[in-house]
Amino acid sequence: MWGLLVRPEWILCLSSAFAVMAQLSDDLLPRINQTHLTPSQLKNRKVGLKIKDSEFTLEGFPFLIISGTVHYFRVPKMYWRDRLLKLKACGFNTLTMPIPWNLHEPRENQFYFTGSLNFKDFINMASEVGLWVILWPGPYIGSDIDLGGLPSWLLKDRKMKLRTTYKGFTKAVNRYFDQLISRVVPHQYNKGGPIIAVQIENEYGSYGLDEKYMLYVKEALVTRGIEVLLMTADSGLELRKGHIENVLATVHLKRIKQETYQELAAIQGLSPIMMMVYTATSFDTWGAIRNYLDPQVLMKDVQEMFKLRFSLNFYMFHGGTNFGFIGGAAFLNTYLPVVTSYGKYLSPRIVSN
Repeated sequence: MWGLLVRPEWILCLSSAFAVMAQLSDDLLPRINQTHLTPSQLKNRKVGLKIKDSEFTLEGFPFLIISGTVHYFRVPKMYWRDRLLKLKACGFNTLTMPIPWNLHEPRENQFYFTGSLNFKDFINMASEVGLWVILWPGPYIGSDIDLGGLPSWLLKDRKMKLRTTYKGFTKAVNRYFDQLISRVVPHQYNKGGPIIAVQIENEYGSYGLDEKYMLYVKEALVTRGIEVLLMTADSGLELRKGHIENVLATVHLKRIKQETYQELAAIQGLSPIMMMVYTATSFDTWGAIRNYLDPQVLMKDVQEMFKLRFSLNFYMFHGGTNFGFIGGAAFLNTYLPVVTSYGKYLSPRIVSN
């Protein structure tokens, strides 16, 4: 039986989030009025999320993305709306959500998009509570989930080369995307839905085995009807390796670094800076000391990002539970499996497979 428990992490999450939003209110909102830029207010849609010099615009108005990640697959469906309402109540305007291939196609050619895996219901709920959506459809999503969300049955092919243009991999991706993207397309901004952007893959610059792969994924999305703004996301050191021409590069960082701004400018010139994964601590692993959020670090970083007019995404706003065997692991000289409770609240991630 699911119990309604007030967890210490939630108290920390909400207090930290309200403090962050108070900072935002004090520093930015008098200069940027975004109250009319909500799914319910923007009915007549002509122009979605665009880039104008160093800022985003939505329907032609300046728009600062303040988002948080919530994983529908780590939260019981009965609690989805509650988590999204908390995200909205904390002052956020956007939800970021990855879609795990391994859960939607656990066995080859057997697809599941119902019940707790009906991500369309999650997207609709986000819109109903006033949140935009940035979608991470993969195929690799990271997210501290086993094999980064890739289904393990791919490894039955002894020649398999994951995250490349190897025919065995692209054949499986194409079949999955045929099922997935057709369900995503109607929820895009220009169709009246809340999806304003789609991230291509995840941190491919740190993997980078095939220079044609990211272009393949982009084409796979666009030819199936994805029309919203496209993004890539990499850590500062791998930005260039994961970048695609004419696609916005965003950043995954634990700390703000000046050299990262310079690298972004060198790659794509004048553009808005999106901290797609802001990280302030780490997930917990079995046998290790528990990680805690440092609110002082959080406030210092967030204050600096707001002053620099960064858009940012907190990973995670709310964690959830690693049901079954979906939890990933870190391997830093020793094997460190992630605990059952994915208790990351306004905190970071480490790439783990």
